[in-house]
Amino acid sequence: MATIVCPACHEPARRIALRTVKALLTGAALRRLVPKDEFHFCASPDCDVVYFAPDQVFRVADVRERVFQKDTASETPVCYCFDWTRESLVAALHRGARPDEDIQEHVRLRRCACDLRNPQGACCLGNVRAVLADARQRS
Repeated sequence: MATIVCPACHEPARRIALRTVKALLTGAALRRLVPKDEFHFCASPDCDVVYFAPDQVFRVADVRERVFQKDTASETPVCYCFDWTRESLVAALHRGARPDEDIQEHVRLRRCACDLRNPQGACCLGNVRAVLADARQRS
C-alpha cells in the first residue's frame, strides 16, 4: 500500500475518520465537504493543511479547534476531552501533579471522545507525554 502524503507539504499523513472531519470543520467548511472521499490528517507543524482527500483540502482556518500539531501557543489544547493545554500541563507538572496519569485513568474509564474532539482523531496521550517530557527536560 502506498504512503499517502499531504498535497501541500508532501509529508506522510494518516487516515482519519469522516466523522472526525465532520465534527471539527467550521460551518462554512462543512458546506464544501464532499463526504464520499477518504480523508487524511496532516500533522506537519509547518503546513496549514489539516484534512485532505483526493479533491478536497481543509486548512487550519477551516477547523473549529486549534490544532495541537500546528499551533504552538501555550493555550492550545493538548487534551481536547479534559481541557489540558500546554500551559496547564506544565503548571500541573511544576505542582507535582501527574496529568498524564489523570488522563490515562479517564481513558481507562472510557470517558474520552478523542475520535470526535481531537483534530488528529486519536488519543492525545502521546502528545501529552511529549509536552511533559519537554517541560521536564527544560527544568
